[in-house]
Amino acid sequence: MTDVDPLSALKGYATCPVCGCIEQVGSVRCSECGTFHSGVHLEERAAPPPNEVVEREVIDPSVYSLSDSRAIPEEEFEESEEISSWSGGSTDFTMSDEDEKPLSKINPDELDLPEPEDLTN
Repeated sequence: MTDVDPLSALKGYATCPVCGCIEQVGSVRCSECGTFHSGVHLEERAAPPPNEVVEREVIDPSVYSLSDSRAIPEEEFEESEEISSWSGGSTDFTMSDEDEKPLSKINPDELDLPEPEDLTN
Protein backbone atom coordinates (compact mmCIF):
# COMPACT_ATOMS: atom_id res chain seq x y z
CA MET A 1 0.00 0.00 0.00
CA THR A 2 1.53 3.34 -1.08
CA ASP A 3 0.61 6.54 0.64
CA VAL A 4 0.44 9.30 -1.97
CA ASP A 5 0.08 12.76 -0.60
CA PRO A 6 -2.92 14.40 -2.37
CA LEU A 7 -1.20 17.76 -2.13
CA SER A 8 1.70 16.52 -4.28
CA ALA A 9 -0.47 17.37 -7.29
CA LEU A 10 0.15 21.04 -6.44
CA LYS A 11 3.95 20.78 -6.59
CA GLY A 12 5.33 23.44 -8.89
CA TYR A 13 2.36 25.72 -8.33
CA ALA A 14 1.97 28.86 -6.23
CA THR A 15 -0.84 31.25 -5.38
CA CYS A 16 -1.02 34.86 -6.42
CA PRO A 17 -0.61 37.05 -3.31
CA VAL A 18 -3.20 39.50 -4.67
CA CYS A 19 -6.10 37.36 -5.94
CA GLY A 20 -5.21 33.83 -4.79
CA CYS A 21 -5.22 32.32 -8.28
CA ILE A 22 -3.17 29.10 -8.57
CA GLU A 23 -0.41 29.39 -11.18
CA GLN A 24 2.94 27.85 -12.00
CA VAL A 25 5.91 28.79 -9.84
CA GLY A 26 8.04 31.42 -11.53
CA SER A 27 5.21 33.09 -13.43
CA VAL A 28 6.09 36.69 -14.12
CA ARG A 29 2.48 37.85 -14.22
CA CYS A 30 -0.74 36.47 -12.76
CA SER A 31 -3.01 35.20 -15.51
CA GLU A 32 -6.13 36.14 -13.54
CA CYS A 33 -5.55 39.66 -12.14
CA GLY A 34 -2.49 40.72 -14.16
CA THR A 35 -0.26 41.56 -11.18
CA PHE A 36 3.47 41.37 -11.94
CA HIS A 37 5.32 39.11 -9.48
CA SER A 38 8.90 39.84 -10.48
CA GLY A 39 11.01 42.62 -11.86
CA VAL A 40 12.32 40.52 -14.78
CA HIS A 41 10.16 42.40 -17.28
CA LEU A 42 11.27 45.81 -16.03
CA GLU A 43 14.09 47.66 -17.72
CA GLU A 44 16.66 49.30 -15.47
CA ARG A 45 16.98 52.96 -16.40
CA ALA A 46 18.82 55.83 -14.82
CA ALA A 47 16.80 58.66 -13.37
CA PRO A 48 16.54 61.67 -15.66
CA PRO A 49 18.93 64.49 -14.81
CA PRO A 50 17.38 67.31 -12.82
CA ASN A 51 16.52 70.24 -15.03
CA GLU A 52 16.90 73.86 -14.18
CA VAL A 53 13.97 75.18 -12.25
CA VAL A 54 12.30 77.91 -14.27
CA GLU A 55 11.31 80.76 -12.06
CA ARG A 56 7.78 81.80 -12.76
CA GLU A 57 6.01 84.95 -11.85
CA VAL A 58 3.86 84.56 -8.77
CA ILE A 59 0.24 85.08 -9.75
CA ASP A 60 -2.18 86.58 -7.29
CA PRO A 61 -5.48 84.65 -7.56
CA SER A 62 -7.47 87.76 -6.69
CA VAL A 63 -6.44 89.20 -10.08
CA TYR A 64 -8.82 86.76 -11.74
CA SER A 65 -11.76 87.48 -9.45
CA LEU A 66 -14.95 89.17 -10.60
CA SER A 67 -14.11 92.24 -8.59
CA ASP A 68 -13.53 95.45 -10.52
CA SER A 69 -10.86 96.60 -8.08
CA ARG A 70 -8.04 95.00 -10.09
CA ALA A 71 -6.87 95.50 -13.65
CA ILE A 72 -6.78 92.53 -16.00
CA PRO A 73 -3.20 91.23 -16.22
CA GLU A 74 -1.28 91.41 -19.49
CA GLU A 75 -0.54 87.93 -20.80
CA GLU A 76 1.52 86.75 -23.74
CA PHE A 77 1.00 83.52 -25.65
CA GLU A 78 3.16 81.83 -28.23
CA GLU A 79 1.71 82.42 -31.67
CA SER A 80 2.35 80.55 -34.84
CA GLU A 81 1.82 81.69 -38.43
CA GLU A 82 1.88 78.10 -39.70
CA ILE A 83 -1.38 76.82 -41.11
CA SER A 84 -2.02 73.09 -41.25
CA SER A 85 -3.77 71.86 -44.35
CA TRP A 86 -5.98 68.86 -43.70
CA SER A 87 -6.99 66.52 -46.48
CA GLY A 88 -8.47 63.08 -46.89
CA GLY A 89 -11.56 63.52 -44.73
CA SER A 90 -15.03 62.68 -45.99
CA THR A 91 -17.08 64.89 -43.67
CA ASP A 92 -18.94 67.75 -45.31
CA PHE A 93 -19.96 70.57 -42.98
CA THR A 94 -21.40 72.83 -45.65
CA MET A 95 -24.84 74.28 -44.94
CA SER A 96 -27.52 73.87 -47.56
CA ASP A 97 -29.36 76.91 -48.90
CA GLU A 98 -32.73 75.15 -48.75
CA ASP A 99 -34.92 76.20 -45.87
CA GLU A 100 -36.64 73.15 -44.44
CA LYS A 101 -39.61 73.54 -42.18
CA PRO A 102 -39.00 72.36 -38.65
CA LEU A 103 -40.96 69.21 -37.81
CA SER A 104 -42.94 70.98 -35.13
CA LYS A 105 -44.50 73.33 -37.73
CA ILE A 106 -45.57 70.71 -40.29
CA ASN A 107 -49.29 70.19 -40.63
CA PRO A 108 -50.03 66.41 -40.48
CA ASP A 109 -52.80 66.84 -43.05
CA GLU A 110 -50.21 68.05 -45.61
CA LEU A 111 -48.07 64.90 -45.29
CA ASP A 112 -48.20 62.36 -48.12
CA LEU A 113 -48.29 59.06 -46.20
CA PRO A 114 -48.66 55.61 -47.81
CA GLU A 115 -51.76 53.54 -47.12
CA PRO A 116 -51.31 50.92 -44.37
CA GLU A 117 -51.02 47.24 -45.36
CA ASP A 118 -53.73 44.76 -44.38
CA LEU A 119 -51.92 41.88 -42.64
CA THR A 120 -55.02 39.98 -41.47
CA ASN A 121 -55.20 37.69 -44.54
